[in-house]
Amino acid sequence: MKSLLLLATLGAGLATGPAFAQATCPWAGGEYSFNEHGIYGDFTVNADCSELTWSRLSDDPETSALVRSENGWKGSLTKADFELLNNGHNLRITGDGGAMRQTSAKREN
Repeated sequence: MKSLLLLATLGAGLATGPAFAQATCPWAGGEYSFNEHGIYGDFTVNADCSELTWSRLSDDPETSALVRSENGWKGSLTKADFELLNNGHNLRITGDGGAMRQTSAKREN
């Protein structure tokens, strides 16, 4: 009986996971663009804040898994690592050479 109750509780918790993630991730379900200090791009974040899809005019879209970090959500692309910050409008981009830039993104939807 205890295992059945545990299974039911676990199932309910998994069912509410994406809704909880969206509530805690201000980037969830958004379409964003930025253009600042020579860095630019467009990206979308899925509804449960687990994937980011990056696009630029000169490159094909690239998808990255998002992992929760101390300051937000981190991911890696071919040419850079990035972190979407907890405030929902700033991100940090670290290029292959190690130079880090912080910029702000505008939500388009």
